[in-house]
Amino acid sequence: MYDLDLCIIAVPENAEAAETLARRIRGYRLPKGIRPAVQDEQTGWRRVAAEASGDPERAQQQARRSRWLAVLCSPAARDDPAVDRALAAYRSRGDGAGIMPVLVSGEPSEAMPEGFIEKRIVTQLLPDGSRREREETIEPVAADLRAETPARRRQLLQYETTRIVATLLGLHPDDLVQRHRARERRTLLSALSAAAAVCLLAAAIFLRLGYLAHREGEIAERQTQKAAGIAARTVRELPARFAEDAQASAYIEEAAEHAREVLRELGLEDLPEEEGE
Repeated sequence: MYDLDLCIIAVPENAEAAETLARRIRGYRLPKGIRPAVQDEQTGWRRVAAEASGDPERAQQQARRSRWLAVLCSPAARDDPAVDRALAAYRSRGDGAGIMPVLVSGEPSEAMPEGFIEKRIVTQLLPDGSRREREETIEPVAADLRAETPARRRQLLQYETTRIVATLLGLHPDDLVQRHRARERRTLLSALSAAAAVCLLAAAIFLRLGYLAHREGEIAERQTQKAAGIAARTVRELPARFAEDAQASAYIEEAAEHAREVLRELGLEDLPEEEGE
């Protein structure tokens, strides 16, 4: 009887990654119709603990309490005492197959602790019929969270979370991944349908506002033309009416010239006069 479904062992510098992965696994929601391959009191995936304190004794105890063990692999974790103690404690139970390597940085050869990568001698048959022995490195299939961008990291985290949950439940990872993607597509289609309805409503509103603005713009343009026409006539006619009064004519001409300058700056000096004025 184990207290945990999964213990995630990590070095302190990978504590955030361990906590994030643990939180995502605990919060994972199984697609409808999916059932664990074997249903008993030990089947589950929500009892997940992240152990990244760097304390070898604590890491060892947590590993012994857990049904499965995930190890966040990085160059710093390769020879870490706490990681080594956790692995040794778990393997001492005789079920080392329940260990999941999870790459968070570095290449497998420099990130995976001893025992993950197997080296063996294989015999190679050469074209001339002779045989040659060489050393072959066999790396385990590991979850991979290495990414160059936050968006890619989120994508990998989602994918690997699904695969880890499938492993915990005794399911084929690809089956659960496909069901998860189908659920995501349904969710996306629902969201797009709702968004389309909102966009259509917004388009209708903006179309109405645009129509009103256009109407108001026509009214404003007519008012501008009318005001400019009155100003233009005033500039032309007022000086003539005071032509006989030299003093008044000087002031009027100065004001008229200023009005013409304003009309030129506004580009309204050539606007036609309103009919009937």
